[in-house]
Amino acid sequence: MAWLALGLSRRMVVYFAVHPPHYSSPIAQNIAVTLKTLLVGLSFLATFSTGFVALGLALVFLRSLFTARDQNPA
Repeated sequence: MAWLALGLSRRMVVYFAVHPPHYSSPIAQNIAVTLKTLLVGLSFLATFSTGFVALGLALVFLRSLFTARDQNPA
């Protein structure tokens, strides 16, 4: 899932770098730049959030493999 989010983030950065917003109105230009920044930021937030969750789950799995089992589960 993190790899998909990273691919999406990269494609968004490339798209917005190749197609910058050009509007005659400064207000429209401000809104377009704000929306672009918000979308790119959220995509990278999703990338690193899913990446850190996956890393944490992998560490918990490895820890469960190497810990001793309790004889009396209660």
